[in-house]
Amino acid sequence: MPNYDITDLIAFSSQQRPAEFEAAFNDIISSKLETAINDKKIEVAQRMFNKIEQEEIDIEDTEDGENTE
Repeated sequence: MPNYDITDLIAFSSQQRPAEFEAAFNDIISSKLETAINDKKIEVAQRMFNKIEQEEIDIEDTEDGENTE
């Protein structure tokens, strides 16, 4: 599948080629969605694991008899 960009959309639109326009649009949107989903997965994983590490630190401090608050 070719990699389309916005200039392809404009060209297909001005040439009245709806099938090519649709293919280009779907390719561009699919690529952007895939990137956004992967970025969100990374963000969620970082927040989740950083939270666990912070909770472990708090638990260790409490077990040592120290109060972090």
